[in-house]
Amino acid sequence: MASKPIKKTKKRTTKRKNSVLQVKSTSRGNSTGLPTGAFFLFGGLCLLMLGWGLWLFFGWMGDLLFMKNERFTLQEVVVNSDGAISIPVLKSLSGIQEGENLFNVDIQNVQKRMENQAIVRKAVVRRVLPDTIAITVNERVPIARMGSVGGNMNWVLDEEGIILRKSFDHKHLPLIRGIDVKMMQQGGDLSEGRCGPVLPYLTTLRDMPGRIRDLLPVQDVNVGNPGFLDFRLKDGFNIYFPNEGNIEELIMKASRGIYEIQNRELNITFLDMRPEGQNKIGAPE
Repeated sequence: MASKPIKKTKKRTTKRKNSVLQVKSTSRGNSTGLPTGAFFLFGGLCLLMLGWGLWLFFGWMGDLLFMKNERFTLQEVVVNSDGAISIPVLKSLSGIQEGENLFNVDIQNVQKRMENQAIVRKAVVRRVLPDTIAITVNERVPIARMGSVGGNMNWVLDEEGIILRKSFDHKHLPLIRGIDVKMMQQGGDLSEGRCGPVLPYLTTLRDMPGRIRDLLPVQDVNVGNPGFLDFRLKDGFNIYFPNEGNIEELIMKASRGIYEIQNRELNITFLDMRPEGQNKIGAPE
């Protein structure tokens, strides 16, 4: 009999499916360096220590070369002023003691201390090597007086309305009336109140030529009226000025009006410089 051919059977190979729980991991070699964060932290600390060391070094050098150097011992305080305060008084106001180190003097504190005085408008303080402090003072100048305090004394104020001090010595200045002086104190500011409108008139008149000032010798100004300023002159004239306007032009027109009255020998002692004023001699048209 013929033999049957033998069928070759292929072995089935089943592929193993990966389980969802199977985790594939690969091993890496262990790193031997510092982590990046630690590296930057270490570098930052190094820079901080370096900066601190430099600061200490330069501070020590500064003390050695300047703060503890006898060459920079303060020997003289030079004060210049454009006003009437005596030099010894200004030196005392500065609070500077001769004999201390020049670089130990706090320039800004000295300036603030002096400018806190009502009479001082501005102070400039500077070091002059090797042993001098120079101070330049710009004083406030009285432009008017007001009230009667302490007998015959008056408060005096400058063009900005700052109350400077009580004084016997400024009776030649215009007297401002119509303001209660009971609550006033040195260093107070009157520029925003009733006194405000009169200050530009007095400042402008002060800076005008002498012939204009001679025609308008102000004795006192009443600021008690809300709509105008009542100027009284030493020669008997009375002038109403508005609180606002072209002050220089108003003063010029008033001076021309008084000149005409005096030149023509008119029997007029009153000028109304307000826009609604009826007296047209020297008044705005």
